[in-house]
Amino acid sequence: MAYQFVHIQTYCPKLMQVSGTKDQFNSTEQVFGEAARDPHYSKHVEGPQRPIAVKNFGAVSVAELRRLHDERRAEIREIVRGSGGKRYQRRLKSDFPTLYTEIHSHPMTAEEYKTASPEAQAQVGAWANTALKDFVSRMPEGVRFAAVVHLDEAHVHFHILAVNMADPKMSANKLHVGKIAAEKWRQENGSSTTLEALPRPKLTTRPNKPRKPKPSKNRATQAKRDAAHAVAVSAWEADCAEVEIANATAVAEWEVENAVHLQAGRKARKAKVEDVDAYQSAMVAFQDRYFEAVGKPCGLLRNGPGTERLSTKQYAARKTRAREIADQDAALRAMAERNAEEAKRLKDSADRLNADRQALEAAQNAHEKRVMAQEDELRTREQKVEAMEQEMAHGIEAIGDLVVQAETGEFSIENGKASLARMPQFIERLLGTAEEKRSPVQSLFAKVVGLLHWVVSARGAENPSERAESDIRGSNAEW
Repeated sequence: MAYQFVHIQTYCPKLMQVSGTKDQFNSTEQVFGEAARDPHYSKHVEGPQRPIAVKNFGAVSVAELRRLHDERRAEIREIVRGSGGKRYQRRLKSDFPTLYTEIHSHPMTAEEYKTASPEAQAQVGAWANTALKDFVSRMPEGVRFAAVVHLDEAHVHFHILAVNMADPKMSANKLHVGKIAAEKWRQENGSSTTLEALPRPKLTTRPNKPRKPKPSKNRATQAKRDAAHAVAVSAWEADCAEVEIANATAVAEWEVENAVHLQAGRKARKAKVEDVDAYQSAMVAFQDRYFEAVGKPCGLLRNGPGTERLSTKQYAARKTRAREIADQDAALRAMAERNAEEAKRLKDSADRLNADRQALEAAQNAHEKRVMAQEDELRTREQKVEAMEQEMAHGIEAIGDLVVQAETGEFSIENGKASLARMPQFIERLLGTAEEKRSPVQSLFAKVVGLLHWVVSARGAENPSERAESDIRGSNAEW
């Protein structure tokens, strides 16, 4: 086998007959047991070996998955409506599927794998990892699964067992692509038309069993009654046997006639049931998708030689070509990964440079803002100093003017009040400013003006100690 093999199926706790067989039945218990190589369920394997458990991709052990499955199924209750319209709760029906499985098989035999080179074993490992990754990508949220590899049968293969924990009824059919497609068709178009079977034959009812005779105190009478009852029971048993034979014959004849009837109906219909067609189309699409995701990258063919009736040489050439394509794809993927890594490295480098540039720009902007703030502060200080210098100059000029007026007699004190020939503007501003709001220069010159007032007052008064507080009232004001 050099072509892909993947098989999906769902199971329920009830023993269900395997399609196409007469004495083979499967159930969730049997599937769990076979996967774990329980001796009771591994009799089909000569020399069963301990399975290899998959511990990555989020897988749990088979025992853990079985515990989760059984506990969750035991908790579920569904609401149904009885024939009288009354609703009631019940457990899930035993034939409701709650376990989904996949079997993936590799062309390499188990014996070949055990003696294969490390490179060949690595190819099988890469196939298993690719298939498991594909499985995980296909599953919805809330699915728990276990996976085990078996090396005790013809080919290397592994089982995936999954439970739809997020679904209210743990429906395994919602994980099966074929059953999903069929159910979708039925939801959109209604149930497909099914063939009606022939009416079952009406079976003959068995005769009633003879009643035991009433007990008699007379032993002879009792013996006669027992003998007569024994004869009646024998006759009844013979009649029952005849009835059962007649009923079995009627059922057998009905089964033959019904089979012929259904076969004729199928031929007359000349078409598949539509939901079955949807199921099969979905399964074909699943195999096609699996080939692109797993088979092709791992060097496996989509179909076996029987599908196209290839010769041995043609099939060998096809396998060789598939292997070459897989190797080329692997080389291209490796190159793509390297390119992606290099692109990521360049992007990270560019991001770092961009971050450094942005940090430098931010630092430069912050520095410029600090410089501008310092320049504004310096400018403000210069303006204050310049204003103070101007105010100082105006004050000195005003004091000089007062001194000149005092020397020329234009500044005099009469009755404790000063009179001026002219009022300097600085003095006017000083007098017009409340004391608590005066600048340091104004406060200083206010003291100088007061001192000058005192000097003039002392010079002109008979008693220098008798002088008034200075208070300039305005131009030519009395002070």
